[in-house]
Amino acid sequence: MNTTWSINEVKRYIDSFARPSGYNPYAWSVTKKLALEVWESYLTGRPFRRKVNYMCSEFYKMIERPDGESLLPRGSYRSLA
Repeated sequence: MNTTWSINEVKRYIDSFARPSGYNPYAWSVTKKLALEVWESYLTGRPFRRKVNYMCSEFYKMIERPDGESLLPRGSYRSLA
């Protein structure tokens, strides 16, 4: 993945993640929407200003580039580890 991806490609990428066991459909929908907002900020070069608190591990994978680098600066959010 790179910054030449379209928003539709990013949506397909985000949709490729399976909903974790125990996550209800509404919470999963909100999680995917937040991941899309992070990607939109990244692709447009704008800073992401919303707070990101502890989410499922799938969320953190959704907001990583393929090389494993987070789209958000480390330390700007609470993560799993």
